[in-house]
Amino acid sequence: MKAWDIFYKNISQNNFIKTKDKIVLAVSGGIDSICMLHLFWRLAKKINIKLLVVNFNHNLREESIKEAKTVKDLSSKLEIECFLKKINVREYSKKYSISIETAGRNLRYLTLEEIAKKYKYNKITTAHNANDNAETVLMWLLRGSGNFVGIPQERKINKNLVVIRPLLPITRKLIEEYVKSHNLPFCIDKSNFSDIYTRNKIRLLLMPIFEKINHKAVEHIFDLSCIQTREDAYLEEISSNFIKKCVKMQKNQILLDLIMFLRYNKAIQFRILKSILPQKKYSLCINLIMHKILSADVSIYRLSADWIFKIKPQKAYFIRERK
Repeated sequence: MKAWDIFYKNISQNNFIKTKDKIVLAVSGGIDSICMLHLFWRLAKKINIKLLVVNFNHNLREESIKEAKTVKDLSSKLEIECFLKKINVREYSKKYSISIETAGRNLRYLTLEEIAKKYKYNKITTAHNANDNAETVLMWLLRGSGNFVGIPQERKINKNLVVIRPLLPITRKLIEEYVKSHNLPFCIDKSNFSDIYTRNKIRLLLMPIFEKINHKAVEHIFDLSCIQTREDAYLEEISSNFIKKCVKMQKNQILLDLIMFLRYNKAIQFRILKSILPQKKYSLCINLIMHKILSADVSIYRLSADWIFKIKPQKAYFIRERK
């Protein structure tokens, strides 16, 4: 199947797009988002939807000016309204003591939400694809998150606004073929070839090896994510019901009733701990806490500068020390 066929099948089967939807498209100027822009332009010819393109200048690279022009020109050619937004990622990163990558992502989503709410758009789309998903799954695996869900295809912000990622089942190879066949202009972000970031190391070093072993590796990882997502939703519902019975949330303390907790299946126990952990929700940390519970180890375990974990008879506590 080609990119358009997968895209149209995905939005149809999952009911992602409906008539009269108003959709904000996050378009960086890279090959993925340019492909998404053109796919939605074609879709708008089939069904009654309204589109708005938003491009971000992060004030980090000189190429951003060229990227903005590429997006603006293509949007104009396709007769779609386009906003060019400047965001100060470096300042935001320093203010909240987070990485440049995280700061950029947070600011982009915050700005997209503001635009959607201001102009009464009900959907936001990003151009994440199957390769992005595979990289995310491998990154989480290496970090020990114990989760293969990957990038969600849909994320509800509120009852009036949702983020969708309709390109998620499409591989980068098919995206490249689509853009080439339609002779679409796009920009190359040189930072994608830097091995400073973990994701880039996975993209540049690991993924080629996986695809050499099996040329369908990216698709298989996406299938795994879909299976995990369905199972995760089912087990999450069960775990939520059990949490109500064995967990008591207080202002600076989380109390776990060990008598009730230890009656549950181990898979549910793991999910309960992951759900209530205030910080460091990695499998290594969860397994360590589980070991302390089973061995009745009363020594205090420090989760972070703010939180500690300790056990008393029939009870376990997550306590915030620094308030």
